[in-house]
Amino acid sequence: MKKQSSRKLGDLLKEYLDDIGRNQGILSARVVRCWDENMESNIVRATSSRFFKDGVLYVNFSSSIIRSIASRRSRSIIYILNKSLGGSYVKSLVLR
Repeated sequence: MKKQSSRKLGDLLKEYLDDIGRNQGILSARVVRCWDENMESNIVRATSSRFFKDGVLYVNFSSSIIRSIASRRSRSIIYILNKSLGGSYVKSLVLR
């Protein structure tokens, strides 16, 4: 039996999930959790719902003032989220 080169378990798991098409669901959960962990507390409290699909993070707010603040910071929010996620996953924000 020929010995194969070793690979990290995380890399193998990511490859497997990509193959079966479930990576989007896991990524979506990671993005939503990352939002809660990295945004300021007033922004998180005013967030009524959020979901991620096809590179777009949709966020609904209960406060128009907080939505306006988040809108002005959208480029830095995308940068913070992608940095925390370790890749360029969030392409744009839709704030409602």
